[in-house]
Amino acid sequence: MKACINVISSRAVCLKPCLESVWEKYNHKHNYPVYVYYFDDIYDSEELQKEIVGDTGQNVIFRSIPYETPKHIDEKEMFYNRKDVWYAATQFPISRKGYLHMCHFMCNFHGYPNTDYHLYDYSLHIDDESQFTEDVPYDFFERMEQMPEVDMAAMKVYDQNIKKPHQGNFDTRINLWNFIKVYLKHYDITPKSKFMQDLMNDPNADENFHFYPCADSYIIRLNMFESPEWKQWINAVNKYGGIYKYRWGDNDVNSLFYLIHYADDIYDFKTVDEGYHAQGALRHLQDYAPGVKDNSR
Repeated sequence: MKACINVISSRAVCLKPCLESVWEKYNHKHNYPVYVYYFDDIYDSEELQKEIVGDTGQNVIFRSIPYETPKHIDEKEMFYNRKDVWYAATQFPISRKGYLHMCHFMCNFHGYPNTDYHLYDYSLHIDDESQFTEDVPYDFFERMEQMPEVDMAAMKVYDQNIKKPHQGNFDTRINLWNFIKVYLKHYDITPKSKFMQDLMNDPNADENFHFYPCADSYIIRLNMFESPEWKQWINAVNKYGGIYKYRWGDNDVNSLFYLIHYADDIYDFKTVDEGYHAQGALRHLQDYAPGVKDNSR
């Protein structure tokens, strides 16, 4: 079994304490390689890399990855130009364009230029503002090996009946349900998830769609991305351009794929619920992720 841990990072202030917690609370027992993927040159300095790794001895690999707005999406369609959408108009200026590139990367990371995912069987993805807060008493990847029926798991699956969707959720899922209905009809797909099946006959589906279970930080069996179902799904998502036009998040795109094509639910490690991991613990150090250097790309 070959596995890796991955962070897509632009919060330079958060990265060092994030990686220290990965090592101290989990990875010192396993020493899985940790990849830090980033845009532009923010972590290019070898001196900065050594400072971030510190004396943990953790095998951290820094990789700058390319980014570019898809050519078939007109500038006026970009999410930050949708002034009739509350979240876009008040919370998402063009300076946050890097977040759209991040979502695109996290939906297309397998096979993305300058990445090594093809070398591994499993990957664990965490955010740079997250932190392991207690010793994790198991190995995520060993647990996945013991569950051959599970290809995608989460540190926390959000039950949106409890954490109810808010305006920011509605504003970043525009046309997502309509896209899914067309996708299912075009490919004659019956969703695996009962939640998704029920939506197909729900007169209030436009509203109830927002209550689907959604993974945050996730652990993935990487051969899932070699499946014809994934290639069909991500090609449709990219062609439609919802990530750049409506700020569809990677958690939504990846979770919905799994619910449609693979399973009735996403396996929940409950790492957050049980107190081992905090998704936004370091956000007080640096809140919004800085954007990319070149917003014309």
